Amino acid sequence: MRSTFMISRLVAVVALATTLPASAHHSGAAFDRDKTVEVHGTVEKLEWTSPHARLYVTTKDAKGVATTWDFELPSPVTLTRRGWPKTALAIGDAVTVTGAPARDHPNIAIATGVIDASGKRLFSGSASSTE
Repeated sequence: MRSTFMISRLVAVVALATTLPASAHHSGAAFDRDKTVEVHGTVEKLEWTSPHARLYVTTKDAKGVATTWDFELPSPVTLTRRGWPKTALAIGDAVTVTGAPARDHPNIAIATGVIDASGKRLFSGSASSTE
C-alpha cells in the first residue's frame, strides 16, 4: 500500500514538473495579427538566442529621425531547419521586414517576412506567414 502511495506521488511530481515549463511559452496574443507593418532599414543586431531569435532593424523617417524596431523570430533551431543560417544577415545589411505589430509596445513586432538586400526572401517562422 505504501509503495502505491509513493508511486502516485512520484507520478504527480513528474507530471507537475513537466507541465510548468510548457506553460511558460507564450502565445502570439501580444501581437495584432490584423495589422501589418513594413520596415525598410538596416540590421542593427541579430540575437541568435532561444527561445526566440530577435532581429533589430533601424529605419529613418523623412526627417532623418532613427527608430529601431525589435522583431521577434522563431528559435534558431527552427530558422536553421528552414534554411536561414546565422550568417544570412550581418550588421548594416539592408532589409525589408514585415510583421504583426505588438498590441501594447511601439516598434516591436513578430516578423512574418524578411527580404535581404538582394531580394532574397528569408524565412521568418511566423505561423501566419505565407512567405
